[in-house]
Amino acid sequence: MAQKTLDEFIRGAKIGRPSNAYVTYPGFKHLYVRHTQRLFLGNIASPVLDLANIEARHPGKGAFTKLFHYLRIAYPEHWLYVECVQNNRFEKKLLELGFTQLDVGLSPCFYMPPAEGDP
Repeated sequence: MAQKTLDEFIRGAKIGRPSNAYVTYPGFKHLYVRHTQRLFLGNIASPVLDLANIEARHPGKGAFTKLFHYLRIAYPEHWLYVECVQNNRFEKKLLELGFTQLDVGLSPCFYMPPAEGDP
């Protein structure tokens, strides 16, 4: 079975279809996503788009930055959560983009409130 695109996955997850999958998105070799809710600073955040196992086809060429800007425009109601970052350069990029770091284990994770409305 072919992988869904990121947009197909999000549309399906909003209506109760599987809430986690590997998806396709331009510039990425691997991109695993979850449509979920999370607890941030004692409050439940929803909807949250978890981004994991992220591997760009050509690291350092802006694939994640393009994905980030697309998500902010197409899905402004979503919190974004990037889990288990194991690359210092990527950590710095996430902070530059405005993500907040959480130390929740061996590898740091990062989150960002929705682009619209109150977090």
